[in-house]
Amino acid sequence: MRFALLEGRRVEAKPKQRATCPGCQSEVVAKCGKNNAWHWSHKARAHCDPWWETEGEWHRNWKNRFPVDWQEIICDDSASGERHIADVKIPSGLVIEFQHSTISPDEVKSREEYYKSIIWVIDGCKNDFDRVNFSLSHSRPNEEGLAHFTWYGRSQIFKRWHTTKPVFIDFGSKHGFWRVLHFDTVNKKGIVGLVNIDKFVNAVCSGTTDFSSACSGQVILATSL
Repeated sequence: MRFALLEGRRVEAKPKQRATCPGCQSEVVAKCGKNNAWHWSHKARAHCDPWWETEGEWHRNWKNRFPVDWQEIICDDSASGERHIADVKIPSGLVIEFQHSTISPDEVKSREEYYKSIIWVIDGCKNDFDRVNFSLSHSRPNEEGLAHFTWYGRSQIFKRWHTTKPVFIDFGSKHGFWRVLHFDTVNKKGIVGLVNIDKFVNAVCSGTTDFSSACSGQVILATSL
C-alpha cells in the first residue's frame, strides 16, 4: 500500500519507518528497495483486507492519475461491519478498482455488490499473448471508436471480465485502452470501444458520469490509436 498512518497522518513509506495500516490497524513496515515502488507492507496480513493485492508499477501509475486524497480510501459497511480499502474513490462515491492479478468470479461479484458504484480497470499487459492476440483480432475502430473482435486461444480475459459493471482493459500505449461493451462467451465475439485515457480520467474526476450507460457519447472517447 502507498499510505499508512503515522501519528494520525497519512504518510508514504520512507526507509526504516514503521506505521499503522488504516484498514486493520496492525503494524506495517516500509519497503524501500531499488526495483519496486516504495510501499508499506504488513508484518502479518491474516486480519487485513482480503481483496488487497500487492501493488506494482502499473497499479501505482494508474492510481497516480487521481488526487492522492482519493487513493486507498477506507469503505465501511456499518450494517455488516465489513471494511475494505478502495483503490480510488471519488467524492461522488464511485469506486475504481485497478486489477492486475486474477480473481475469481465470486470475488468480482462480492466487490461489485459491496461497492455498488464501481468501475474496473484491468491490466491487459501482464500477458504478451493477450495484447498481441487482441491487436490482431479487432477491426479498425469506426468513427465512434467502436471495434468488433473475435477472441482466439485459451485466455479467459474477456470471459472473466464479462460483467454488468463498466470494465476497461489497458493493453498499453501501443495497443490501446478499451471498454468492453459486449462479449458472447459462446462464439467468443465481442464489441469494444477505444477510450482516450486522459479524457477518461477527466470524465471520472468531474463526477458527471459513472459510465453505467453504454451510449457512445459517454463511453467512446477516442477514434484511433
